[in-house]
Amino acid sequence: MLVHNGSKTIGATDAELLRPHVGAQLTVATMLDGSATVPVGNWGLSRYAGLGLVELQGPIAPGLDVQPLGLGAVCATVDTRGAPAALIGITREGTGYVRSWVPVQVDSETGAGMSDLVLRLASPLEDTHVGMAVDGAALFAWFPPNPALGRSHEVLVLGLAQAYRGFAKPRERPVIAEIVGLDDLGRALLASQKLEEREPELRQVAGEIVDRDSTLAAIPDADRPED
Repeated sequence: MLVHNGSKTIGATDAELLRPHVGAQLTVATMLDGSATVPVGNWGLSRYAGLGLVELQGPIAPGLDVQPLGLGAVCATVDTRGAPAALIGITREGTGYVRSWVPVQVDSETGAGMSDLVLRLASPLEDTHVGMAVDGAALFAWFPPNPALGRSHEVLVLGLAQAYRGFAKPRERPVIAEIVGLDDLGRALLASQKLEEREPELRQVAGEIVDRDSTLAAIPDADRPED
């Protein structure tokens, strides 16, 4: 998944997909037949070491199969709020690539042991997708209009899929991925923007405050009450 903020394009994927390629020059395919690529300038792990962030060396030309999203299409929460959702990724097919589409249900579960960490787990809605590898796929949700907030329908990306290696509670269909949020992706994009800091234009004022309106001004000094 790629996101562009006007100056840089940064991608997010499962960190485990990047670890075997330490030291290699990576590229991102921008055509599904592999005929066009963009080199990766640098990449690293997020604060949680689960999300891998890659920065492209240059922009992606318009009209190609792969186009970055705008930052406004990235949601700050993994909660689908009951909206239809699917994991959308890219998989190998022959010498090229194809998009994968897996409708899922996302629910929450508390981590094992003494951990109070809440996990977001995705289970497929169709039997054909049970056991499918979706590492690195992006979770999209289709939100209906919200008249109360004056919003039209929205399609937002909520998180990224990672391989789930835990033991979830029994479900109609087994969990195929754990969903991690995209907080660090937003921080990386904002950090790439150079924001000019300006001091507030306040001038220092010093001097005496003269009491011209108080009734004390009409009282002789000898008759003024003591503090």
